[in-house]
Amino acid sequence: MASNMAHMRDTKWLTLEVCREFQRGTCSRSDVECKFAHPAKSCQVDNGRVIACFDSLKGRCSRENCKYLHPPPHLKTQLEINGRNNLIQQKNMAMLAQQMQLANAIMPGTQLQPMPMFSVAPSLASSPSAGAFSPTWAPCRPA
Repeated sequence: MASNMAHMRDTKWLTLEVCREFQRGTCSRSDVECKFAHPAKSCQVDNGRVIACFDSLKGRCSRENCKYLHPPPHLKTQLEINGRNNLIQQKNMAMLAQQMQLANAIMPGTQLQPMPMFSVAPSLASSPSAGAFSPTWAPCRPA
């Protein structure tokens, strides 16, 4: 059973909120203009949310009546961003688990507390003055 769980696709990042006005039949915006999903009748909607079609995001869905949402371009862009962020998060969690295993192998019986990870914007990381200011640290000058 554990091996089945490992092969299941995580669909949280593919989930979108369905337009409440669309559900009532009163949305005046088209699916391209509305920031919420306007799913087709064949789509499966659960608690006001719908899962986007992974194959559609890749441009290769061939299902006749797909039960997943085929999102318009603006929602597709958001889902692609969500997917990249999800992949980064999965890699970070795998790296953390690996580090904790290694630490436990070096010091058996020790419980390590996970530390929060903060990302730095690429523009800040490459900036020459990135470490120049700190409200708590004063610059060190040779004596």
